[in-house]
Amino acid sequence: MKLSNGAVSGVALAVVLTALPACSSNTALIGRDTLPSTAASGAEQSEIVGAVERVDPGSREIYLRPSPGHPGMITYSAETRVMYLGRVYPVTQLESGDVIAMQMEKDARGNPHTYAIDLQKSSRDWAQSQN
Repeated sequence: MKLSNGAVSGVALAVVLTALPACSSNTALIGRDTLPSTAASGAEQSEIVGAVERVDPGSREIYLRPSPGHPGMITYSAETRVMYLGRVYPVTQLESGDVIAMQMEKDARGNPHTYAIDLQKSSRDWAQSQN
């Protein structure tokens, strides 16, 4: 009798674990507007990684060290932030030599633009200097 109860429990668990992912993916969409896909909106996004040459806060531009196939300059907005070691920093904290990854898209004028930056390698340790 214990064997058959265990077998039934095992089958029930397998059914629940199989059905759960299928149900959960649709749950978040109920009652929410969907975002337009980048293909439908015409926005072209790509992730780029590069080393910072300098940051111009006046024109909100990040200049990257020359690299084949990557733009030399990317614009950013006042809301753009840098993530590093779980903390958020302003773009003006970037220094020459920092290696950053960012989602790039084209702005209204066709210039490369980013809203979020992930600092992958710091030319100095920001976490130490902020404490």
